[in-house]
Amino acid sequence: MIELTDSMSYGQPAAAIFAVLTDLAGYPAWQDAVESADLVDGPLRVGARVRQTRKAMGWRGQVDVTVIEFVPDERLTLATDDGTTPGVRQSYQLTSEGDGCRVNYQLALDGVPKVFEPLVRAQLHHQVPRMLRRLGEMAAATAARS
Repeated sequence: MIELTDSMSYGQPAAAIFAVLTDLAGYPAWQDAVESADLVDGPLRVGARVRQTRKAMGWRGQVDVTVIEFVPDERLTLATDDGTTPGVRQSYQLTSEGDGCRVNYQLALDGVPKVFEPLVRAQLHHQVPRMLRRLGEMAAATAARS
């Protein structure tokens, strides 16, 4: 299993960051591997299913995740169904910091063949910080347009 945690502080409040996290159409702008993300059944809430078209390391396909935690401006967690390979669980925990906020991100990826784990782990160590930076850039750009 590959587990990765990272965090980043932003000058925008948690509500602005959460708005980007819940704007599925915007996922390709800040997540390298996501080509599209759409609700299978809405609205976005605990139990909602999200279909993502992803491309990573030469593979392209659809991944369905379920929203397992949804607390506006505080937490969003998405996970594949049990038994899905690879299994994915992504969690975003938001906490206020003055006028801004901090996002603590956790990723668990299960079912990657052992021979590929070092490569996948190295790729994620580059992608996740870039993803978190872009998340903040998207929130800042949205705030500037308002």
